[in-house]
Amino acid sequence: MSLIRSLNSGVSGLRAFQTKMDVIGNNIANVETAGFKSSRVSFSEMMNQRLVRPGGGESSPQASNQVGLGVRVASIDRNFSQGAIQATGIGTDLAIQGDGFFVVNDGRQDLMTRAGNFTFNRDGFLVDQNGRFVQGYNADSAGNILSGGRANNIQVDFENALAPKQTSLVKLAGNLNANTSTVQFLQALNSFTNEGQAASLTTALNELDQTTAPLDAGDQIEFQITLNDGTPQTITYTYSVGDTLGDMVDAFNAELDDDEGSLTMVDGILQLRSNQLGDSQLGIDSIAVNGTGELNMPAFEVTQQGATNTQIMSTTVYDNLGRAHSLLIEFEQVGFNQWEYTAKFPDGQEIINGLNGTVEFDENGNLISENSFSITFDPGNGASATTFELSLGDNQQGISFTQFAGSNSAKVVSQDGYQQGALIDLNIDSDGRVIGIYDNGQSITLSQLALAQVQNQSGLELVEGGLFMATSASGEVFLDTALNFAGTSISSGALESSNVDLANEFTDMIVSQRAYQSNARVIGTSDEMLNEVVNLKR
Repeated sequence: MSLIRSLNSGVSGLRAFQTKMDVIGNNIANVETAGFKSSRVSFSEMMNQRLVRPGGGESSPQASNQVGLGVRVASIDRNFSQGAIQATGIGTDLAIQGDGFFVVNDGRQDLMTRAGNFTFNRDGFLVDQNGRFVQGYNADSAGNILSGGRANNIQVDFENALAPKQTSLVKLAGNLNANTSTVQFLQALNSFTNEGQAASLTTALNELDQTTAPLDAGDQIEFQITLNDGTPQTITYTYSVGDTLGDMVDAFNAELDDDEGSLTMVDGILQLRSNQLGDSQLGIDSIAVNGTGELNMPAFEVTQQGATNTQIMSTTVYDNLGRAHSLLIEFEQVGFNQWEYTAKFPDGQEIINGLNGTVEFDENGNLISENSFSITFDPGNGASATTFELSLGDNQQGISFTQFAGSNSAKVVSQDGYQQGALIDLNIDSDGRVIGIYDNGQSITLSQLALAQVQNQSGLELVEGGLFMATSASGEVFLDTALNFAGTSISSGALESSNVDLANEFTDMIVSQRAYQSNARVIGTSDEMLNEVVNLKR
């Protein structure tokens, strides 16, 4: 009887290690299968037979003697550890990094897989290699996705054109150079001197080298000037005994309106500066000395022309039919910290509202007027009147519209309209969003892949083609997107490789082979022992 037990134990060993070899063979065979998860075999001892209780009574260290009846396969466990990510360069090849499964539907039920070698079929459905439909959430026409509900077959209409979008917002940002426009500036051709040195404002008029006959009280100096707008004006200074150059300059400025300009002196040279930006006719035409004294007054020349300069920005805006229109915004510096803007369309479209306006800055160069204004124009050619907002900077995005003394960097940074577009490419991001790229430069979300997670991965049942089916042991299936699963993302243009460790499999193969041989030897030895028992009769 005991030899029969050893024969049965050897047979159970052969069966168990044959099963282990089956699992090892399957692992090795699938070493190149995308998304494949390897398995392992766990053994347990079969039932034990209790023999006669040993002698010794209550002092015996054990209650009975037991002998095992062999081994059995306790479980075949699947290893769901992450496989290596291998780039393929094919955009619809997808790999999951982290937990979760892709969901495919065969027309009857949802199944799960880690293999992401998908493609689009002729009808625009995203399918696996056997034509099962990949599940996800399709977007509306605006690219909005409502995830978390029931998943559907992902489908992309490759023939559908992206409808045009009318421009509603144009953003400007950058700096308007505070020195864009200039003031009229005049300077004397000769300087006043005192004993050969440059005179100052405190130098007495009768001490000037240019005074050839002393001035007497009541003598007058008449300045014939032209104001900024071309109006002539006579400024008369009357000399008093002891007057200085500073007294003459002060008297001149007292008669000249503050908005017109001011007279100063630097290193003995008189300078007249306009206080108005832009084009100016300000000038000193002649100077005459009336009285007994004689003073050689210098002539003046314009050293800087007053000029009003502009900064022009351009962009393209779109009407409701998607037609493009070139827009020019011209900013003209009309005063210190003050600019006027004018909008125009070089192609002649009529501006109905918002043709021009004023923009103002404070002494620190920051915008203090309204930071936006609207423009309405008639596009013609059957399109309706189009209104869009022109925004000067955007505090929420950290871009500003300023006026500092520096380079002119102000420009149009964005506008949100576009013409009709045809789908030319697709991209799938790390959250599983299928993004359509159109020939008008726009991109829009078309759909988003759904991922599934279960409470117990080991409870999943493997069906054909590396697909898993939920069971009562696996628990509830949760469907959502990679964005809402912590630590999970999707790699596009790559596949998850098999997680089979060949070195480990070959080691297990050697051990299994030796164990199988050893169990065969047990059977052979038991057979020889039975032969000896049979031979006892002879």
